[in-house]
Amino acid sequence: MDCSEMTSLVINISSKGVCFVFKTVDHLQQALSGAVQRHTVLSNNLANANTPGFKRSDVHITSSFADEYRSKLQRPGALRTHPKHLNFRRSAGVNWRVVQDNTTAMRNDGNNVDPDREMALVAENQLYYQALVEAVSRKLSSLRSAITEGRG
Repeated sequence: MDCSEMTSLVINISSKGVCFVFKTVDHLQQALSGAVQRHTVLSNNLANANTPGFKRSDVHITSSFADEYRSKLQRPGALRTHPKHLNFRRSAGVNWRVVQDNTTAMRNDGNNVDPDREMALVAENQLYYQALVEAVSRKLSSLRSAITEGRG
């Protein structure tokens, strides 16, 4: 659904505010997807901690989520007021990439998984995920409050 279609569903809220809330939630959803993917990769590392020759992997961001988000805040976009105006470039989003670590060796059999480090990374990723869920919840709660005019 496009922002212009979304505004017809919401009364007493400017279209710019609605689109900003949904774009923010969309960016947070992308970050949540990356956190889920990272958890899967880190869990796989832990599951293979005793597999000879296994090399640990991690998830890397191909475009910085923070940079993408910051650029949206600094330049929120332009409003196309006429069909002959140019379309503005939309963000391609944040891409996540799984990268294998071949630079270290933890044991003589070639395995480089340090279970203590992996557990710390899982805990860090879990905190990150919980913070993102809280941010999404607050954005949607503020939208719900605006829609119900604070009555519900």
